[in-house]
Amino acid sequence: MTTDVSSALRDKRLASLARMDKFAWWLDDAFRVPIINRRVGVDGLFGLIPFAGDLIGAGLSSVLVVEAVRLGAPKRVWMKMGTNVGIDFVVGLVPIVGDLFDMAWKANRRNERVMRRWLEQVTAIEEKKSKWPGAAGITLGLAGALLVTVVLWKAMFG
Repeated sequence: MTTDVSSALRDKRLASLARMDKFAWWLDDAFRVPIINRRVGVDGLFGLIPFAGDLIGAGLSSVLVVEAVRLGAPKRVWMKMGTNVGIDFVVGLVPIVGDLFDMAWKANRRNERVMRRWLEQVTAIEEKKSKWPGAAGITLGLAGALLVTVVLWKAMFG
């Protein structure tokens, strides 16, 4: 059964999208690198710190995914967003090349656009479903990322 989106819910989602946009800007575009005239954010800078920086970046990026779940985005939306974060994290683990990829991939900007497209398309929402499966998936994903980081760290540095 579907119901029309109330104006209050629509306003809440639009306000949240504005916050997501600002957060994505900080993570992916906050600073301009003069020599190459490219923008990078704190996610790209954190990524320069081996392993821990990529884990911090994945944690910060997951804030946008959690917000999508909180706003009632369908599974396909937050799964796409989680995939963007996962790609960013896994490729970012590769020294130097991963850092360059991370700065170009801009997973947070991608996720903000995914969320914006969904909000523009949605005209009706399904009755509220439990959001715990999404939160559990994100938690398992971050736990897996931590496990990969620890295993790689031990393999490389004993």
